[in-house]
Amino acid sequence: MKILYIIGNGFDLWHGLPTSYSQFYDFAKETLDDVENYYLFDLHDHEPWHDFENALGAFCWEDFYDYHNEVDIQSDDFKPSHIYGLEDELTEQTDLHVESIKESFLNWVEQIDVNKANEKMVFPENSHFINFNYTSSLQLIYGIENEKIFHIHGQAKTSDELIFGHGKHIVNKPEIDENGESTRSMFSDAESAAKYPLFALRKPVDELLEQYNSFFEQLHDIEKIVVIGHSINVIDLPYFKRLAEQLPTTKWKVCCYTENEKIEHLQKLINININKELISMCSYDEL
Repeated sequence: MKILYIIGNGFDLWHGLPTSYSQFYDFAKETLDDVENYYLFDLHDHEPWHDFENALGAFCWEDFYDYHNEVDIQSDDFKPSHIYGLEDELTEQTDLHVESIKESFLNWVEQIDVNKANEKMVFPENSHFINFNYTSSLQLIYGIENEKIFHIHGQAKTSDELIFGHGKHIVNKPEIDENGESTRSMFSDAESAAKYPLFALRKPVDELLEQYNSFFEQLHDIEKIVVIGHSINVIDLPYFKRLAEQLPTTKWKVCCYTENEKIEHLQKLINININKELISMCSYDEL
């Protein structure tokens, strides 16, 4: 039987690896000392990565804008060039903000010592993997060959860029209102510059699905899908939907920590049109 394993962050946490976002913050807090000023989350909470990703979509660009905006149009020495200067300043600062988060994240993942983990289960010989994690835990703990593992969002130390971010759909304010009047102001371009992190820290799932279409198409002979450590969160749900469309009669087995998780995960899969009869839930000790 050819089995496809979907591996999420819970898999690495199960193996004792320090991959929660609270542990990321402990590593990166000195370089991200202002990050909590613009996001609605407590980085000290012990939560899985998807909650941190969701929170990136709550970037408060207004606060970021207000912090950097020192232009007073009522001042006697006000000049239009001051507004262009503000736009340039915001462009520079948002670039630095985004790059600091990406760089800290990459540095953190690359320093995680996977060799400290031990085997927890046995994978059948004819197993293949979609790995949502950035670590090489499958290779280093279980000796899985690289060609059997698809790191869908990149792999530490081998990928040029690791893909992470929120799944919120960002809608720009129309430049023309319902009466055909312009909504722009002299500060519109500066405000747009302040919104950049919302776009730069968004996970491009739709684009990735199109890019990886040939990968999904070659999965036609998969007889069973096993999900380990993935929360089937809203951000990544389109990948699961794509699998369901490609493999409409394939059986699913989903590993969960709690009974509540079993109920929640089952409903998520049913909501993307997977037949309930094809889904079974299990605990980690049943793997």
